[in-house]
Amino acid sequence: MDLSRIRHDLHEIPEIGFNEFKTQAYIMSLLDRLSVSYEKVAGTGLLAKWKKVEGPFVLFRSDMDALPVFEETDAPFKSAHEGFMHACGHDVHMTILIGLIERIVTCDLNRNFLFLFQPAEEGGGGAAKCLSKLEQYEITEAWALHVNDEFPEGSVYTRAGVLFASAFETDCTFKGRSAHVAFYKQGRDAIEGAMDFLQRVYSVDRGDSVLRFGLIQGGRVRNVVADSCTLSGTVRTKAFELSEEAIMELEELGREVATERGLKFSQEIGSKYPQVHVDGDLYDKLCALVDVNPVEMKYVGEDFGVIAMKYPSLLFWLGTGRGEHHGLHNSRFLPADSVIEKGVEIFWKVAKG
Repeated sequence: MDLSRIRHDLHEIPEIGFNEFKTQAYIMSLLDRLSVSYEKVAGTGLLAKWKKVEGPFVLFRSDMDALPVFEETDAPFKSAHEGFMHACGHDVHMTILIGLIERIVTCDLNRNFLFLFQPAEEGGGGAAKCLSKLEQYEITEAWALHVNDEFPEGSVYTRAGVLFASAFETDCTFKGRSAHVAFYKQGRDAIEGAMDFLQRVYSVDRGDSVLRFGLIQGGRVRNVVADSCTLSGTVRTKAFELSEEAIMELEELGREVATERGLKFSQEIGSKYPQVHVDGDLYDKLCALVDVNPVEMKYVGEDFGVIAMKYPSLLFWLGTGRGEHHGLHNSRFLPADSVIEKGVEIFWKVAKG
């Protein structure tokens, strides 16, 4: 198979979580060509199976979804879906997994494998929605990778223990009462309450945890006291339990501010991703197969953590850097095709291992 062409085709059809219909159909066509059995999972995902012997399975996982980002690259295969882009490299991840499957089929490897093409990693909790299907199999270990142009192309970075943070999404909403600004004292200003809340949140030294808000939406017109204001943010910690504690802290603080200001407060929790924990034995196994560089824990969120809580797992950074660094989720993030074979080769060594 022409892996570069496959990557280009996937890059052209980016779709956000649980809308990966074209992506799913395209992957199905490739699996059909390889005569590999599969079933749909979590709506727009796929679970492919290679079973040669009696016994358990090794799982390899790739995410599928894209981001609501306007692509600003000059690639001839740039996004054909305006306003959406594979700005986190999931097109590369899927292509690497297809390359691995092709090599396993070609070599008729005498082991059992599951290949999960998982939807909705960027939000929506796609991994959790795949668990019921995975639990039908005996899985002894799970593997995944993530591209990153922070590191040199083809290099491998990971660590035993916590690699990625636990990440929760939160929307904190204050409700007040509108009034003309000329008579603002007759109203209950939701924006003012939200700003008070935000200042109190940010005034606390959180040590090695992160609690930040990136979106504020409040009011409807400039000369009317806002009767509603929502702060959308994220909590990042080293453990799921610490993230839960931070969410409880926000709840208590929000209610305190609301009571003081005659407002109402509510909090809605979105995706809840546990930390990605790298199994020590699998780390040693990878180190015996390829050159592994040490790396510090990063406060990125990855719902592979859901799988890592269930099975011994390992996720590693696969470097794509060639001097110019854009970073993940950037409108110019575009790994070179040459990294695909390097990713396939690493996974192949693991599969044979």
